[in-house]
Amino acid sequence: LLTISKDKTLRILDTETWTVKHKYLKCHDSPLYSCASLDANISVTGDEDGFVKMWDNRLGDTSVMTFKRFDEYVSSFLKIDDHHLIAASGEGTIQSFDLRNKKPDIQSEMYDGELNCMGTVRSGTKLVVGSGTGPLYLFSKDQYGLHSDQFPGHPDGVNALIPITDNVVITGCEDGNVRAVHLYPHRFLGVIGHHEDEFPIERLDVNTTGEIVASISHDNRVKFWNVTYLEEMDYNKQKKPGILPKSTVRSKSKKQNLLREAEHQLPSSSRGNKKEFFSGFKDD
Repeated sequence: LLTISKDKTLRILDTETWTVKHKYLKCHDSPLYSCASLDANISVTGDEDGFVKMWDNRLGDTSVMTFKRFDEYVSSFLKIDDHHLIAASGEGTIQSFDLRNKKPDIQSEMYDGELNCMGTVRSGTKLVVGSGTGPLYLFSKDQYGLHSDQFPGHPDGVNALIPITDNVVITGCEDGNVRAVHLYPHRFLGVIGHHEDEFPIERLDVNTTGEIVASISHDNRVKFWNVTYLEEMDYNKQKKPGILPKSTVRSKSKKQNLLREAEHQLPSSSRGNKKEFFSGFKDD
């Protein structure tokens, strides 16, 4: 288990004995923001000033790779294959690193909002990146300079995402909703659930069978959602992203509110759908 803290320390714990196996004190000049384990010996850290460092616990307390590739915080990491690591940033770019040569590879163009989270679909050939402005950007593997496709429908920023099948990802959003999205073809499947008072979703995880998704928010709760029903859905019947009647007001904020109201609530959500309110009434 890897832990990082604002005192610039990385700790690696043994989860069987809960003892600290390795400790890197003040391993960055700025507070740490993200970390990831690449294998049993190698880990990476990113700080609030855009530095990425790699550590090998067999080689002492000195980093084996150090690069500053961003002007803002390093938001997340993803090891996309055995030879490449992707880092996302608060400045709105992603950067790939060549793990064999321990050096930067391809950096993307700069996007409007921060890039917060990453995952892969389609057997690892597509990288999905969640943004602070709402769209999901999709990059072809090894082509990270510019996205090849996007999913524009989220009404607010995407803080976390996790793939649960080869085409379905779960997103955790700034408006407090956990959503299911089908990619290729792109469809909103609906709202899986939500946290109270519309607190932002900060992190998501899924169990090993892909049946239970966990979410955390600022309401001090961890919530668990049973999503087994996603395997039985007819994805072709779901809405395309961001579709509203042509008569809708053009105001962006009003459009976002209307999109939220029109969203389909999935079986795990405690909210009902409007059409279900009348389901118990008999027709005249």
